[in-house]
Amino acid sequence: MKPYKMFGVMLAACVVMTVWPLLASAQKSAEPPQKGTAAGQEEKARMNQTAGEPEQSTGKMETYKKDLEKELRALDKKIAALGKKMKKQGSKLDADAKESWNVLKAKQKEARTKLKGLSSAGEKGWEKAKAEAQAARDELGKAYDKVASYFK
Repeated sequence: MKPYKMFGVMLAACVVMTVWPLLASAQKSAEPPQKGTAAGQEEKARMNQTAGEPEQSTGKMETYKKDLEKELRALDKKIAALGKKMKKQGSKLDADAKESWNVLKAKQKEARTKLKGLSSAGEKGWEKAKAEAQAARDELGKAYDKVASYFK
């Protein structure tokens, strides 16, 4: 056999040896495990193991939701106090303050919506919903600070 032909055969053998295990593992993971088989019992054990984790994370999720609710209630009280100041000032306020107030109220509504979305989020969507709720809370805080700055 000529050297270049032998090189081609060896290269093909290396490719097959590299790809074959990948194909076998992909096929194995695509097949559902049968009940009563060792693979089925392994899958059941793995699911039971991960099933314990959501219980812990569910507790963390509930704690996080309660803390966020508490923060939003505190901001709601501050916003209500600002609302009273806004009414006292009335027409004396400039257009920027009024626009900032409207933005603040929209952010407040958005934060409440995100909190409700957090409550309805499953474990798979939890991280995304949590990030959105945190962002909404942060934006609400910034909007509050901007409106409060008009009264300093």
